[in-house]
Amino acid sequence: MVKKLLGDAVREERLRRNLSQNILAEQAKISLRTVSDIENYIGNPQLETLYALATYLHISIDAIFSNQKTNPDSTMQQIMAELNSCPEEQKQLALSTLRGLLDGFKNLS
Repeated sequence: MVKKLLGDAVREERLRRNLSQNILAEQAKISLRTVSDIENYIGNPQLETLYALATYLHISIDAIFSNQKTNPDSTMQQIMAELNSCPEEQKQLALSTLRGLLDGFKNLS
C-alpha cells in the first residue's frame, strides 16, 4: 500500500508541474529508472531517494505514509524555495519578521 501511495503522490505532483519522468529524475538527481519504478509501484527506494524526491517536489513523507494531501500552493512553494537558499540565521530572521507582520495584520482587523 505504501508503494502505491508513494507512486501516486510522485506521479500526481510530477504531472501537476508538467514534468516528464526524465526531467524529474534530472532535477532530483536520481535515475530515470528509479522514478519509473516508484510510479509503477516497483522496488523499494532508498531513504536518500525518498528524501531527494520529497524535497524537490515539496511532498511531505509523513503525508504519503498517512495518505494525506498536503502539497503547498504555488505561493508557499516560492516562499520555501527562497528560504531554502538562506543560511539558518537568515531563516530565523525571516520567521521573526513574518510573525511580526502577521501580528500587525491581526491588529488591523
